[in-house]
Amino acid sequence: MKLFTCVWKPVKQEPKALLFLCHCYAMESSITMNSAATRLAKTGFAFYGMDYEGHGKSEGLSGYISNFDDLVADIPEAARSGNPGHRGLNSE
Repeated sequence: MKLFTCVWKPVKQEPKALLFLCHCYAMESSITMNSAATRLAKTGFAFYGMDYEGHGKSEGLSGYISNFDDLVADIPEAARSGNPGHRGLNSE
């Protein structure tokens, strides 16, 4: 299943830190993070997020989670793969 990931990065500076947000489920998606992510990027933080299976731009039946453990298991992988340009910063 393909999951949508997104990133907001500071312009013309290295990020102070990496932030990875996990949204709520059912009516939430990465779109609901846009305002906060944009503000944080303007203050120097790189902000990463993902849409869970069946949410936002990710594949899957809309709003349906067959196994909550699978949803939780997707998060660390998305966080690790979401910051390829910032390997020098701690992503844990």
